[in-house]
Amino acid sequence: MNEQVTILLVDDKPANIFSLRQLLERPERTFLTATNGNDALKIAINNAIDLIILDVQMPEMDGFEVAQTLKLNKKTKDIPIIFASAEKKERQSIMKGFEEGAVDYLSKPLDPELTTAKVSVLLKIQLQKKELLEKNMSLQKAEERIKVLNDDLSRNLLQLKEVNKELESFTYSVSHDLRAPLRALLGFSNMLGEQYGDTLDAEALRLLGVIQKNATKMESLINDLLQFSKMGRKEIIRTPINTEWLVKNTIEEITDSMQHKADIKIGTLLPIQADASLLTQVWVNLISNALKYSAKKESPEVEIGSYRDQNDIVYFVKDNGAGFNMQYADKLFGVFQRLHSPKEFEGTGVGLAIVQRIIAKHGGRVWAESKVNEGATFYFTLPSDVPE
Repeated sequence: MNEQVTILLVDDKPANIFSLRQLLERPERTFLTATNGNDALKIAINNAIDLIILDVQMPEMDGFEVAQTLKLNKKTKDIPIIFASAEKKERQSIMKGFEEGAVDYLSKPLDPELTTAKVSVLLKIQLQKKELLEKNMSLQKAEERIKVLNDDLSRNLLQLKEVNKELESFTYSVSHDLRAPLRALLGFSNMLGEQYGDTLDAEALRLLGVIQKNATKMESLINDLLQFSKMGRKEIIRTPINTEWLVKNTIEEITDSMQHKADIKIGTLLPIQADASLLTQVWVNLISNALKYSAKKESPEVEIGSYRDQNDIVYFVKDNGAGFNMQYADKLFGVFQRLHSPKEFEGTGVGLAIVQRIIAKHGGRVWAESKVNEGATFYFTLPSDVPE
């Protein structure tokens, strides 16, 4: 037993206290002493006592009275007491000692081996009791903390519901109130070009083209923003996916709608359990980006593959294109964040944010590695241990 303990020795004869202390002395034990009941009570109330060895026969206030008073005090009622008596050895006195709250009763002259053994056992029990009380207190505090956190979580969920309602309202406004005048702008500008193009000079036609181009870009931004906002509400429906087939089919659809000269190499693509429609959007965005940012290279190359990493499957799309500075990698997956100017490469800056949200909903993560003018590799993980 290495933990420090404090023992209160109470006896009206200092010689008895000295002898008992000599018998029980240990490095981890601290002793306090009192030669009368009143002093014993004061010491017990003002100190953290682990055990009291209390003489029964004392003037003014005997040991039984001291024990009775200790048991009435909230601070001292749980301190274990051992009575020690040279005179009152009869059964009635011993029973009275237990009635007053004693945990043991020793007869004087004290048996050294029996006394040291009983004190050691009682101190061990007391320390275990204190440890249990401390653990219960810690548990109670932890439960209170959990309750506070649950209350905070409930409030946050309510706030989140309100935010989602506002977002849905905003989405409705975007899809109806903003799209209508934008379509009118595009429609009338096209009509103006078709019907009056012959009568407009070069500068007027250029300005009309700027209007049409920016209106088209605005429409793309709105469409991407709507798609991004819907991602948070869309439920995932996992099905077995042949990833190789999905990627090859995605490449065919992309190359039908855009010109490219890239040499696309498809490595091992492991199957996965995921939402097919959402995962298709991930591949469309990543492969389209790889083709776009490598298009200005003399020999564009794109490599697609996967590998297993513990309970995840890691997929990657690698290109030898423009690349980017890794110092700004944290901006890649933010909405409307771009590391290249629109003059260099077209885009709305929402595609990678959509990728990140889709993969996060699947329980995976997304990251990228790159060097400027040496290409980029985009990785994403999907858990492979999802039950069918």
